[in-house]
Amino acid sequence: MFKDQKKISNLLLVAFAILIGVSKFLFHELWKDEWQAWFVVSDQSLLEMLSFLNYEGHPSLWYLYLKSISVFEFLFASNPEWLIQIGHYVLVLAVGYVFFLKFKMHWILKLSFALSYFMSFEYSVVNRGYILVILLSYWITYIINNQTGPILTKKWILPLLLFLLCQTEVYGVILAGGFMFYLLVDTYKGNHTLGSTLKKHILHLTGLFIGVTIFILTVFPRGNRDDFSRAYVSTFFEKDTMLDAFQGLWANNFLIGSIPDTSANGWSGLGFILSVLVILSMLSIFWKRKNLLFTLGITFFVFYLFAVNVYNGGIRQWGMLFMFFICLMELANFKNLKRHRFFLLPILVFTVFHTIHSVKSFYTDFTQPFTNAQKAGLFLKENVPQNVPIITANKFESTPVIGYADRAFYELPSGEPFTYFKWLEKIYLTTEEELALFAKFKKVSGIIYVSPEPIDKRRFPKMREWKVFSDPNYKRENYYIYSLQF
Repeated sequence: MFKDQKKISNLLLVAFAILIGVSKFLFHELWKDEWQAWFVVSDQSLLEMLSFLNYEGHPSLWYLYLKSISVFEFLFASNPEWLIQIGHYVLVLAVGYVFFLKFKMHWILKLSFALSYFMSFEYSVVNRGYILVILLSYWITYIINNQTGPILTKKWILPLLLFLLCQTEVYGVILAGGFMFYLLVDTYKGNHTLGSTLKKHILHLTGLFIGVTIFILTVFPRGNRDDFSRAYVSTFFEKDTMLDAFQGLWANNFLIGSIPDTSANGWSGLGFILSVLVILSMLSIFWKRKNLLFTLGITFFVFYLFAVNVYNGGIRQWGMLFMFFICLMELANFKNLKRHRFFLLPILVFTVFHTIHSVKSFYTDFTQPFTNAQKAGLFLKENVPQNVPIITANKFESTPVIGYADRAFYELPSGEPFTYFKWLEKIYLTTEEELALFAKFKKVSGIIYVSPEPIDKRRFPKMREWKVFSDPNYKRENYYIYSLQF
């Protein structure tokens, strides 16, 4: 049985689909990032949405996909989270189809990578656009490895996929460049001149160039230096940032859980040593496949430059390099595991750390809420009449509560309703006097105030605590609901 690669791959796909489906639909609670993208597409026209993307920092493909499925929102009444989950799950199944049924790697490697934290949880359970990066990257890898068949031989397919990959994330742009580098190096080493190599891949280069151009035009952030300094790296090539990025991309990424989270705790001596060991393992794996080794090296270098000088990121962003590593493993064609067992020993080590971290993540997701936003939102939905305004100072933290409450909140000083936020917006701290004026304007005798932390009683002496949602949760995000009567 274990020699029947096709049958085992089919079984792995079914098990993968069931695990992700159970986790998503029975246990997973949508986080603010997941709700934010939905509100951006559902509460704006197509043109408004596209012009808003420079605030999001993400290209258009995920938003266009959500926009396309939003036409079915009427089927889900006041529970759009089901539509978001279903839409994302369809993409997860597509990823599983390409990975388990189209990739040629041995089923043991497929099982190892399927157990990784990124493929099993971070990108499959959490409803983010990163799943499109993986889907397109896997599809590109499959096409590079299989140049036969009526569809695969179409010259425009691969350039189109490279273009689309650039419209997923900034990390999709980096991965598209990595695939392009591999194609050029792989062709050039086959006795081609530089000119003939470039000529052979002119369509691929064109697709990549147009994709990068559209990405820059639609996503490049607008704002002032002060705003950017709060969201992005403010000092180029700063020592701690360089060490954080190095450790995050290697030890924190491939040996996840072996050290405390780098984005929260910073780099350490142990993390640096483990990162060097991971790099040495990459050398052992790809030493006889220099084109893949060079591709991994140049792709890491671009990741590193971006992390050091633009946005350091966290485990979610660093995981993109791990997913690219999976693609390179497919291109390496390690079919005979006995022959390559020494070189693949590091994969076993990666698998152990990732499996442990995945099990912990699923266990936490099954036993604890992702945040307390769902409980808070449903409480407001059941207990606050529609004519009573709900106000919050922190739009960013309140987004998932808005989603589950199924109503817009109000912001001050504008007094306008909102559902989504702009990433560079500053938090406005209101006063009781302003809240009284707003209540008078709305012709109500009281308002509800939602905060992600306890309020300052000196600032709001008349405000009364109504309900607190501070149960243990995966993201450690709590909500405090107050009432203020006039």
